Amino acid sequence: MAGSFVTWSETRFTVLHSVLADKGQPLNSNAAKLFMPSSIYEDPHNGEIYVSDGESRRGNHRIAVIDKSGKFLRQWNPQGMQTVHCLSVSNDGLVYVCNREGARIQVYDKMGKFLKNIDIPWKPYTMPADGTPKDTGGAAVSLDFSPESTQRLMYLINQNTSEIDVINRETGKIVSSFGRAGHFAGHFDQPHGIAVDSKGNVYVAENRGKRVQKFRIMGQ
Repeated sequence: MAGSFVTWSETRFTVLHSVLADKGQPLNSNAAKLFMPSSIYEDPHNGEIYVSDGESRRGNHRIAVIDKSGKFLRQWNPQGMQTVHCLSVSNDGLVYVCNREGARIQVYDKMGKFLKNIDIPWKPYTMPADGTPKDTGGAAVSLDFSPESTQRLMYLINQNTSEIDVINRETGKIVSSFGRAGHFAGHFDQPHGIAVDSKGNVYVAENRGKRVQKFRIMGQ
């Protein structure tokens, strides 16, 4: 998949904020008290806010749903989740949850009913002799959808390969990938956040790279 890109680095922002959900302790999974929230989504249809509360293995492993005032509405605990690292909700009402260390995306309806898994192949640059993953950055770190109404594609950060995997949302198959480990333009140094704008441009934020890169995808 061809493309072009631009890069931003060391940009500063000022924001205003208010607190909706307060700090909690590990395994306090009965209220809107969050231990290590890692991702958030606001439903434009009803204003409900979905939070992935599970950055760490020693904390909560759940999706919590709150209203605009911070009132706790419901939750579910995704089975088999080592870390509940990201979530996003598609236009057709499906909740996609990143199982970062489990190398898969788990899909639910908005009430938490499990629908399916999308497995992400674990393919590091150098395979350990015994074939066992070691020091994995995670194959499902963060995701966003292509901008058309059907959201045919998902763009997924795969830290194991330092690539962006492009996935057919209906089939769950990887149709393309771009990027590689490194510090040059078009390379990634611990990619961690991703967003797609209304024109299909893909923005990738890097932790260690300390920058955001913009990609224009050709031939979708």
